[in-house]
Amino acid sequence: MSYALPLAALAFANLLGIISPGPAFLMVSRAAAGRSLSVGVGLGAGVAIAATAWAAAACFGIALLMTQFASVYGIIQLAGGAYLIWLGIGAWRHSRAPAPAAPSAAAPAARDGIARAVLTGAWLSLGNPKIIIFFSSIFVALLPHDAPLWVRLAAVGIVGVQEISWYTMVAFVFSRPRVQAAYAQARKWIERALGTVLIGLGARIIVAVRL
Repeated sequence: MSYALPLAALAFANLLGIISPGPAFLMVSRAAAGRSLSVGVGLGAGVAIAATAWAAAACFGIALLMTQFASVYGIIQLAGGAYLIWLGIGAWRHSRAPAPAAPSAAAPAARDGIARAVLTGAWLSLGNPKIIIFFSSIFVALLPHDAPLWVRLAAVGIVGVQEISWYTMVAFVFSRPRVQAAYAQARKWIERALGTVLIGLGARIIVAVRL
């Protein structure tokens, strides 16, 4: 049996999900435009790592099993919603602060910033309950239930490659000098708009929780 078509369909469905603007896209583009390419790539890498972990969980039935425990799933939703609200409040606070200075050349500080960006991106994806539902749905719908191990591993690999490629490209585009200059001019309003969107998304998730 050929598994090329199911894998191609899964890749297409996942690509559509990735390129749809969401909290991860907003955070990566903001980090790249307001900070640096390396910070944007780091945040995108964190998002990709966590999304790939959710894809693996969905592929092997772990995420589907977890959704059967309403209280555990509800706690994840609450944590994810609260984190989005916290990020949104942070964006509003940053909008009132002076524009950050140019990045320092000190290597330890740069490493700390990138490491923090990776952790932020990872938590952003781990705390987003929609990712669980999305991956569970596409893996169940598009992969045969008797697909061999190599097909499931290939599917998870496709997700990982697509995620890191997309967010690296986003970081590269938004780190260009012209984009950064435009961001600096409209920084206050961009930060406030981003904060409002994140707070709204977080509140919507929390309101929908059923423990």
